[in-house]
Amino acid sequence: MKRTAKLSATDADRPTDTRLPQIESVRLYRRIADLLTTRIDQGLFPVGSFLPAERELAEQLGVSRTTVREALIALEMVGRVSIRHGHGVQVLDASQPGYSPQVLEDEEPIVDIGPIQVMEARRWVEPKTAEMAAINHTEEHLERMRQAMQLQSQAPTARAVQYRDGDRKFHIEIARASGNPAYQVLVSSLWEFRAKPLFRRFEELLVGPDRPVKTAREHQAIYDAIARRDAKAASRLMRVHLDAVLRAFIEGADPS
Repeated sequence: MKRTAKLSATDADRPTDTRLPQIESVRLYRRIADLLTTRIDQGLFPVGSFLPAERELAEQLGVSRTTVREALIALEMVGRVSIRHGHGVQVLDASQPGYSPQVLEDEEPIVDIGPIQVMEARRWVEPKTAEMAAINHTEEHLERMRQAMQLQSQAPTARAVQYRDGDRKFHIEIARASGNPAYQVLVSSLWEFRAKPLFRRFEELLVGPDRPVKTAREHQAIYDAIARRDAKAASRLMRVHLDAVLRAFIEGADPS
């Protein structure tokens, strides 16, 4: 006679699927933006009122001011607040045209990386590509760098497509000139995030009007070092250039 196997209470309660659920990676600035949105919806910050200052929010939440800044700019992009220099961050009416909670989600990359994280990564990667480009470049690489600088210089404003395109081509060409295709892939991938709305808004709010002139001068200095095969100078000048932008992101105009 065959015995029928009986399941114990423990066996019956044991899940049959041993796979663990995926954990969603949510950047801290998004969590803060969601929290502020909830507080606005609850009436804690009525329409027309101003949010607490950036420094105060950072202290209350126990996070950095740069993280709060990312959250505030993200909220502005979806139309929940308006960042007014010299006045603060004013709450807007979500029922009015311009509020679009799907904006960020529609533009969201596979990996959620903030503007400051992108610049911090570039600060470590690109000085090395400039150093190697000074050693391994060809005349063709130099010519494409010159073309990229010329394209950027012909742009009417820093917001023009050709300005950003020239900037991107200059840095990617340096990575290509390094002689290591892996660096080209890394730099190209990091530059894809610069096209995201949050990154663009960071630049518009926090990078001063004199940045295009300074960028042209810094690019020229980097190019000259690469052209004369001065690897140490090329690396140092690239770091100085990227530090200037990162510093603007971290210390730039306080939206509140």
